[in-house]
Amino acid sequence: MANNKMDLSINNLITCAVYAIIGLLLVILQGGSLGILMTVVGVLLIVLGVVDIVKNRDFTKGLIEAIIGVAIIVCGWLIADIVLLILGVLLIVMGVLDLIKNIKGGLMAMLSPIITIVIGVLLVIAKWALLDVFCIIAGVIFLINAVLVLFGKSIVK
Repeated sequence: MANNKMDLSINNLITCAVYAIIGLLLVILQGGSLGILMTVVGVLLIVLGVVDIVKNRDFTKGLIEAIIGVAIIVCGWLIADIVLLILGVLLIVMGVLDLIKNIKGGLMAMLSPIITIVIGVLLVIAKWALLDVFCIIAGVIFLINAVLVLFGKSIVK
């Protein structure tokens, strides 16, 4: 029999709230939420670096963390742009290779490679529009997961 009881422990409520906030940010702000995420991650890495330098006396690790944090804040969008372009090209290449391999398998065997090629081309040509779609999908998944966490289940571990 399925467990339909809600688990309202503090940990589950916090986890639910975090998933819900991330999900709402992704759905509402879409690609713009990545700017917030990059800034938060960059600031956290800078703070972590300062803590490692001051408290833990680990100058090398702290300096590396702080430099990575600053790089994420300053160059985050450039890095994201390059990564999306590379991902698009890789998807096109993978799709073409799979299409060649599955050409004799009929339309159903070629459908997945064709979709992969289309997604790759869209990432290269209209990466930010496609990124918004991915953010909405991820946001909905986070919101579903927020509800599931209350019942002791989870999509993401």
